[in-house]
Amino acid sequence: MRSTILRLSIIVMCVLMAVAGVQAAPPQREKQVVYGITPWTGKEYGGTFAPKGIDKMYLLANTNNLINTLETEVYFWPITNEYMANWFESREVVEGKLQILQDGKEIMVLERQPYSHYYPEGFYAGTSELLIGDAAEKKYQEYRDAIDGYWDAVREYREAYAEYEEQMSAILKEVSETGKTYSEDELPKPPEQPTPPVWYVTQATEGFIINLPVGEYVIRTIDEQGNVIEGTEKKLKVFDKRRTGIGYQIIPESKWTRPVQSDDATQILYMEGSRTMYLKAFHESEYNQHDYLKMTSLEQPLAGEGASSSYMWIHEKEVPADTKIQILQGGVVVKEAEYKPYYVKQTPGYALGYEIIEFDPDSDEFAGRRPSFEAVKLELEPGSYEIRAIDSSGRVLEGSVRSIRSVNVVPMWQLYLLALLPLVVGLIVVIRRRRMGGLTAKPVSA
Repeated sequence: MRSTILRLSIIVMCVLMAVAGVQAAPPQREKQVVYGITPWTGKEYGGTFAPKGIDKMYLLANTNNLINTLETEVYFWPITNEYMANWFESREVVEGKLQILQDGKEIMVLERQPYSHYYPEGFYAGTSELLIGDAAEKKYQEYRDAIDGYWDAVREYREAYAEYEEQMSAILKEVSETGKTYSEDELPKPPEQPTPPVWYVTQATEGFIINLPVGEYVIRTIDEQGNVIEGTEKKLKVFDKRRTGIGYQIIPESKWTRPVQSDDATQILYMEGSRTMYLKAFHESEYNQHDYLKMTSLEQPLAGEGASSSYMWIHEKEVPADTKIQILQGGVVVKEAEYKPYYVKQTPGYALGYEIIEFDPDSDEFAGRRPSFEAVKLELEPGSYEIRAIDSSGRVLEGSVRSIRSVNVVPMWQLYLLALLPLVVGLIVVIRRRRMGGLTAKPVSA
C-alpha cells in the first residue's frame, strides 16, 4: 500500500512538473540589482522585492516605508509563478543615494538611515513600530540591556533557589529526627522566578525611508557622482485608502478555530437557532485590490492582475479594550457587553473537545498561563438584531452597525412528518375508496 501511494505521488509530481515546464535541473540563478521593500500594509510591515523583470513598485501614501538597493541572486520558480531571491547566500548593499522624480523633475534625494522594528508585545503578537535614527540605536541597546539583566536575574534566581533547597532539606531532616514542627510563617519563602522581557527590538540596520503623498513617481539609485546605477530605475505608484470603517472578527463558540469576518456595514449576518459567539472589532480600511496585492506580493507577477476595479477591506488596528458592543432589537438597546479575556480549555477524553471559559488571572487554574484571546461575548436567541460598537464616551463608531438574523431551528421530525403527509393522505383516499366500493357492490345472482 505504501509503495503504491509513493508511486502515485511520483507520477503526480512528474505530471505537475511537466505541465509547469519544470526541468530536472535547478532554476537558473542570475545576479541582479533589486530593491528590497518593506512596505507598511496598514497593520504591519510586510516584505517583498522588485527584481529586474518588474518595472513598477507600489507603496501606501503618507506613511514610512522602507526600501534598500541590493545585489543578490534571483531566479524564477514556475511552480508558484514567482521570483525568488537567494538572500541567505548572496546579499550585498549597493552604495548610493535614492533619487525620486515626478513629471521628470527631481523632488528629493534620500540617504540611508538607521532603523529598527520595535515589537511592544513580542515578535509574534501585535504590530511593530518603526524606529528611525538615534531612536533605533537607543532602543536596541535598551533591549540588549534588558536581556542581559534578565540573564543576571536568572543566575541569581538559581543561586537563591539552591540555597532555598538546602534550607528546606535541613528543615526536613530536623523534623524527621526531632519531630519538631514549623508553621508556614517560619518556613523560608522560595525565590520568585524572573520573567524575560516580552517586548523585542531588531538590530538597527540602514535603508531608505520613503514617505510620499499620492501620485506617480520614478525612483533610481545614483552614485556619488550623480550617475544612475544600471537596473535601478523603477516606476512607483503611491496610493491611499478609499474609505474606512469598523470590521468584525466573529469567533463561533462551536468552531472557534474557524473565525469569519464581517467587513461591510451592508452585510447581514445569519445564524441558526440560539448561538454564542465572540466578537473582536477592528479599525479597517478599503484599498484597491490590484495596488494592494502588488505592494505586498510584488515578486508574484500575477498578484492583483485583473483586479484593478476591485476593492478589499484590510483589518488594521484592534479597537481599544474599553470599547463596548451594544445589541439592539427594534431600535432599543437590550444588552451591552464589554471586552473580556477568555481561555480555550481542552476537555479530557478521546473526543478532543474544548470549552471556552472566562480567564481569571487570580485563579490558581490559570497560574503561569495567558488568555487565548480577548473578545466580547454575545449570546443570542432567534430573532432580528443589530449590533454596534461604542467608545468609552458612548459614541457609536462609524461603520460598526451590523444586522443579525437568527432563524429558529425546525426539528427534523417535523420535516419528516411534512414529507410523509402526502403519503398518508393518499393512503386514506385509497382505503376510503375501497370501503365505498364494497358498500355499493350488488350481489351476483346464481
